[in-house]
Amino acid sequence: MSGTTSYEIRVQEVLDEKWSAYFAPFTLTHEPHNTILKGMVRDQAELFGILLKIRDLGLQLVSVNPVERLASLPG
Repeated sequence: MSGTTSYEIRVQEVLDEKWSAYFAPFTLTHEPHNTILKGMVRDQAELFGILLKIRDLGLQLVSVNPVERLASLPG
């Protein structure tokens, strides 16, 4: 993975706002029975880190979807 990719990760549970700091810099949005985590990751290791947090909390992972990829900036 090169560059930065935006992801939407859906879990089957509604997480309240106290979890925002735990998943930062991802933002949490809610549906009736799900929470969607949205954020940017630089590489696969960072993505796996967020997925490990989800696993450690015992949350059911519904989907992991890349939304857009931003090219690396020179410099």
